[in-house]
Amino acid sequence: MKKILTLICCTIVLAATSCKKEYVTTSPSATTIFDTTPNFVLDNSINGYTTTLNVPEITDYYNNHGAVLVYLEDNGTYEQLPDVYGGISYRFVYQTGKLYIDAQNSDGSVPTGNGIPGPLKVKIVLVP
Repeated sequence: MKKILTLICCTIVLAATSCKKEYVTTSPSATTIFDTTPNFVLDNSINGYTTTLNVPEITDYYNNHGAVLVYLEDNGTYEQLPDVYGGISYRFVYQTGKLYIDAQNSDGSVPTGNGIPGPLKVKIVLVP
């Protein structure tokens, strides 16, 4: 019985150590920082405000295989979207060459007065 257990253990150890590891090498991620966004405009279809950024770095590759991460800057600290900041809920969507940022009150109503988003510092990280 000991010989059978020893043989089974050796087979398992041999099988585990003979696995071939494969690594996929990709290019390093790219980061783009925009100092301010264009003005937000009212969009009644989302009950909030929206802005469009032209980001030619978002290619079909990132659309199909990579990832796009978006951050808003607040006093030197970046917060990843989606996020609620100052009672305003921010989200983003993207397509090849474009990034859309939407803002609405966290309760779903249209921001008014001081709730209208002003210029924001945006950081876009493209991950291959």
